[in-house]
Amino acid sequence: MIKQNPNIIELRSKLAEVYYESGFLDSAGKYWILTEPVDNRIKKCVELYQKSVSYSGHQILREIKFNGDKTQLDEYAQAKIAELESDSEIKTGYIPHIENNFQKPKVPYIKYKRTFEDKMADFWAYFVIGVGIILFLIGIYTVFNWIFI
Repeated sequence: MIKQNPNIIELRSKLAEVYYESGFLDSAGKYWILTEPVDNRIKKCVELYQKSVSYSGHQILREIKFNGDKTQLDEYAQAKIAELESDSEIKTGYIPHIENNFQKPKVPYIKYKRTFEDKMADFWAYFVIGVGIILFLIGIYTVFNWIFI
């Protein structure tokens, strides 16, 4: 749902709540990072998450994978993304961008019709494998006859 509705920060907050209640504080901080910290637990989780990625703006941008329209976010989230992008550009010289994969048109599935040559190639491959198995079994039978008879 986050990938389909990236501009709705409330979805990230709800997922962060689930992680927080499950005890995964750093993962909760990952999803709360674009939310304005209104209480101490959000600040604590975001700080823990940032510490876990060594305060790397580049790593945070790669992990949160925000692919929505930044202008539709509130001021805090816009400022936070701008801060992370500037940190990433300063430290790595690169700002990771995530594409909207769900909006790309999908290539239609084209059913491949097998030709006679394809069918013959399959037949001969299975035939050679079958002959090999039969010769192997005949060889085992012959060895047992030599040893025990």
